[in-house]
Amino acid sequence: MKLILPFIFALYPLCLVGLAHAWLLGAKQQSPSQWAVLTAACVSVVGLAFLAGPWAFTSYYLRYLSLVSFVLAIIYSYRRMKVNNAVAGDRSTLCQVLVLLLFTVLDILAIAAYYQPGDTINLQFPLTSGSYYVLQGGNSVVTNPFHALSEARLALDIVKLNRFGNRAGGIAPRTLKSYEIFGEKLRSPCGGTVLFVRDGLLDNAPGQSDVGHPEGNHIVLKCGDAEVFLAHLKHDSISVIAGEVVNAGQLLGEIGNSGNTLEPHMHISATQGRAEKGLVFNGRKLSVNNVITQ
Repeated sequence: MKLILPFIFALYPLCLVGLAHAWLLGAKQQSPSQWAVLTAACVSVVGLAFLAGPWAFTSYYLRYLSLVSFVLAIIYSYRRMKVNNAVAGDRSTLCQVLVLLLFTVLDILAIAAYYQPGDTINLQFPLTSGSYYVLQGGNSVVTNPFHALSEARLALDIVKLNRFGNRAGGIAPRTLKSYEIFGEKLRSPCGGTVLFVRDGLLDNAPGQSDVGHPEGNHIVLKCGDAEVFLAHLKHDSISVIAGEVVNAGQLLGEIGNSGNTLEPHMHISATQGRAEKGLVFNGRKLSVNNVITQ
């Protein structure tokens, strides 16, 4: 199952967009009101793919190409629409309304992911040499499914994009060096004190994970009243020790694939006491599909 997850993530947004295209363009003659309901239902489906789909598994640029393609499909379907005596409220229209309601709720949840309850902590973005992509993030199960039900529901998973808008050289390459973020320099997102360091764990091969050490090699920083957690670091790469005072931007280590993770990425979260804190980077709230260029 772990080996096919990248392919599922890659196909998920493409399938939603493809189904919306097929549904819209495959419809028979409709009245204007039926066309409007069908189009709205398809827009809600494409909207979810655009807002919450993990596009970095194929190409981030496909996200926008799919949107352009769908706009052209709407124009084409509108032009071929013919007014007839179709009865509004038939089974097909009922199905369209149900899809519209369901996906509108999901779209609202994806947009609401930017809302972060309580106080947030403002940090410097800790990666500084390219374009980085939020693979998971935001305060919603729609945009942050693997964290939403955990204690780190506001955590972010960050990857790096190559020139093709993919986070790796393919959908599921088998070597760690094929992932753009592997070995990336990690810098301190704040000035503070190193509370804890764990190093020495080997990096997993892609598609495998170390569930016995879920955090992998990691660092905990004390930044003001908050504790910032940085996980899944590269084996034997951490350059600070517990008790050390660090400055914002100081080198901490490198991004790896240690712990309970299937591929290299940066995991970051924060707490104050026992309460989780939302993260803001240079004043910007982040959610899935956001790109940060440094």
